[in-house]
Amino acid sequence: MAIPIKAAAERTINIRLKRILMISSVAVILAASLLIMNLPSKGGKQFRSPASADTLHEPVFASRNENERTYGRVLADGLKKGYPDYEGADVSLDIGHIAQSSGKVEKQTIEGKQAVVTDGLDSWVEWEFEAPESAMYQIDMGYLPLDGKKSSAERALMIDGKRPFKEASRFSFQRYWQEQDGEKYDSQGNQIRSLQNEIRKWRIKPMEHPEKFYNEAYRFYFEKGKHAIRLIDVREPMAVSSIVLHKPVVLAGYEEIAAGYLLKGYKKAEGAPLKFQTEIPLEASELSLRAEWNDDPHSEPKAIQKTNYNVFGGARWKLGGQNASWEFDVQESGLYEFAFRYAVPIQNQVAHRTIRIDGEVPFKEMQEYVFPAIQGWYIEPLKDENNEPYQFYLTQGKHVITVEGTLGPIRQVTEDITNVIDNLSELSQDVVKITASSKDANGKITTDRNQDWNLERYIPNLVERLNTAAGVFERSYALIRESNGGKMPSYGQSLQTAISMLNKMAGDTEEIPYMLNEVGTVSGALGTTVQSLKEQPLYFDYMLASPPGTDYPSGYSSFLENMEATAVKFSGSFNKDSAGQDAAGDEKVLKVWVARGREWTDIIKSMILEDFTPRTGIRVEINTVPLGSEHLLLLAYTGGKAPDVALGVTPNIPVEFSVRGAVVDLNSFPDVDEVKQRFIPEALVPLAFNGGLYAIPETVDFNLLFYREDILNRIGTKPPQTWQEVYALLPRLQEEGMSFYYPAGPGGYTPFLFQHGGSFYSKDGLKSELNTPEALSAFKEWTNLFNNYKMPLQADFYQRFRNGEMPIGIGNYDFYVKLSTSAPELNGRWKMIPLPGIEREDGVIDRSASGAGAVSALLGTTAQTGLIMSSTKYKQESWELLKWWMSEETQERFGLEVESMVGVGSRWNSANVEAIKGMAWSRDQLDAILEQWKWLREQPVVLGGYYTQRHITNAWNKAVLLGDNERIALEDAVKEINKELTRKREEYNTMIRRNDGTASAAFAEGEDQP
Repeated sequence: MAIPIKAAAERTINIRLKRILMISSVAVILAASLLIMNLPSKGGKQFRSPASADTLHEPVFASRNENERTYGRVLADGLKKGYPDYEGADVSLDIGHIAQSSGKVEKQTIEGKQAVVTDGLDSWVEWEFEAPESAMYQIDMGYLPLDGKKSSAERALMIDGKRPFKEASRFSFQRYWQEQDGEKYDSQGNQIRSLQNEIRKWRIKPMEHPEKFYNEAYRFYFEKGKHAIRLIDVREPMAVSSIVLHKPVVLAGYEEIAAGYLLKGYKKAEGAPLKFQTEIPLEASELSLRAEWNDDPHSEPKAIQKTNYNVFGGARWKLGGQNASWEFDVQESGLYEFAFRYAVPIQNQVAHRTIRIDGEVPFKEMQEYVFPAIQGWYIEPLKDENNEPYQFYLTQGKHVITVEGTLGPIRQVTEDITNVIDNLSELSQDVVKITASSKDANGKITTDRNQDWNLERYIPNLVERLNTAAGVFERSYALIRESNGGKMPSYGQSLQTAISMLNKMAGDTEEIPYMLNEVGTVSGALGTTVQSLKEQPLYFDYMLASPPGTDYPSGYSSFLENMEATAVKFSGSFNKDSAGQDAAGDEKVLKVWVARGREWTDIIKSMILEDFTPRTGIRVEINTVPLGSEHLLLLAYTGGKAPDVALGVTPNIPVEFSVRGAVVDLNSFPDVDEVKQRFIPEALVPLAFNGGLYAIPETVDFNLLFYREDILNRIGTKPPQTWQEVYALLPRLQEEGMSFYYPAGPGGYTPFLFQHGGSFYSKDGLKSELNTPEALSAFKEWTNLFNNYKMPLQADFYQRFRNGEMPIGIGNYDFYVKLSTSAPELNGRWKMIPLPGIEREDGVIDRSASGAGAVSALLGTTAQTGLIMSSTKYKQESWELLKWWMSEETQERFGLEVESMVGVGSRWNSANVEAIKGMAWSRDQLDAILEQWKWLREQPVVLGGYYTQRHITNAWNKAVLLGDNERIALEDAVKEINKELTRKREEYNTMIRRNDGTASAAFAEGEDQP
């Protein structure tokens, strides 16, 4: 009797598995030896954090570019002047009585409340009121985010026409989220994430720092009399129902609260501890704050062999202001302890959190509570520095506990480190001016060693400045160590390196000119340290509400338990389908290749399991492939092993595959026009060929003008809007020893070509059009940047932008990522705006530039596409997946999930125009991107087009490096480009096929290309 193929395969696997398991013990022992090195510590000793005032002292060094004071300094100044806290009755503004407004402002009744509604775009509202006495007030606001994107609403605040402090430019009014369904599992028993629903209800929020940089809500000083408060839209529509000024909240210490327990006769609760799982919060302040999977043997419920979302937090829950709440029920009134089974994933780093019970911080010690650094998981009660658990009085019934990220007692450290970084940058600029040091293409500084510079003569108090800076870093190092319970995270090494460098510079100032490259490197590392200080991830497994005196288990896993779990996972790995979705019988399963990192792919897989498959019934198998591995895709196609869908494909590939008949023409789907509406029309141009569309864009790059606002303000100039304004700015920059950055690669030609009205190719795509007067004028203007205006031929724009030597220039998405992730000391000091352009006769500035084309990207392209392979058996199902993937809802959610998991450096530059509006861009940044996208212009991919890039480079080299005539250099390039276009057209002529399989005679005859 014949054995079914599936049964035979399973029998073969079982035989092999037995053999493998015979030797797997060796692997287990090896794994166990590693586990010994990583066994959990036996608890974390509680300690008292350093003093944690919200006041900040004035900067150690006066900054040339600092023009606005932070709240911490404003508060310190007010306390020094003796400003009292307000003690009187609440002052409620008449919300319906608007003094002034601008933009779309409406009065509405929403869920029973009278409210003022603004659209989150260009609106502002101003109210007037009488302050009953001269004092410091806290301001609370009743708010409701309205239908919009999935991000928090943001507003700026002005008082009497001025911003009271730097941080008043941004207040966050969070949306809250809750899991939509109960637990769901796939066919293998792995848990599937549930979708999240927004909880829409009115909330009261104090005006405070959005990332909880400060411990308490802001205090605003008002003189007695009439004042005006203006609320300015930054992002997202929102309704405001109340604005109340009242006495600042001052919390009592635990000792005072505990004494009150005795006076009131509160008794200790009795009975067994009450355990509450924390993986599913009642609500969370961000869409991405949700349950995570953890395979520790003691995590509940267990998730050793199967995916089970059994813990909360981790890398997604690391920033100040992120919070989640859990509801629990106690059976009797009394005093309880709270304990958590928790883990801190960063070695030697604690996690600071604010803890609220039923919306209130119960006593001061809960305002910045420290979860000590431990290895692995451990059960700890909330306790004081003497390891005595705190007690909390709870009445019988339901309660809500809220835990929110906060910075902790290191706010002054972050300010001091940033201040010294600025000072080192200014010192480097001064030394370069004095020594006339030169820089190579990457910004590396070289100084003549045959000179004696006597820097102390030209730079006042040089040695004192260096010693002071070293002292700041020594104090910062000590405070970071103290705030982490006597332990130092790995990022603290940058401070030690900086101290050593500064001591060396102070000891021999003649060596300073030769150490400037080291100064730049160390400053970069210090900037990363500042960012690391603000990231404090924390995991929760479960919570215990226990009678005082409870003896808690350790909660950590022993060596034997970890070894057993490793063996179980090892054996179970042979039975696991890597895709997470297996097919039963003839059930369809789409195979998808994703050319992105594993974190990105895991999120896509999770979203498919949660949303796409339940919605469509189509199962999907996801595989991760390296970025830029299109050759593997073509090999798989020729070998009959191609996936159905490929994501993350570079934009020049779809047309190349189309001439080989390897991809599906998306124009064959009847609803393709509806899908095209999601994108900028020009973004589709490089993906179209011979009347077909062979991919849809996933991401679109942007090229923008980046500038240091602080530096341009200091030297008294504005960012240029036209190239003529750029040329006028250059002498002023040179006076300051600064320069403008423009990329010298072939993509640098593109804006000038398009803005002059030129094009790379003729309409039919058969010949180059770089021999037109427009193309020549553009080429001359481009090369004149380097020949006449002496812009650097090459430069490390990021590093020189950071240290102020190159405070303005052209950058793209990658440059934005670098600034956002690696230069936190520049936060609030730089901006990005649309590219300079050429003013037309009608007064409009033409800012045309590319964003995704393989040839024309300014600084290299980050654009990626999605396509369907022609070998698929599931053409319609593949199209459904692509449509779902590039929908506004899916793209917006994916972007928020990725950024929450990986950080701002992973911000998703979606090609879906509506989806990108839902990402966490500031208003100014989003406006700049959308405005530049209006000027997006792309050229089609043509056969042999790669020669265009090569010969534009050759022409630039001749005109700039060799001094050849621009016209001759460009004409030579056009001749070579046309030769290759003709050769490639002839070579591929017989290969071009339409979707019906017939030869494309039209192309052979020169039919117009898209």
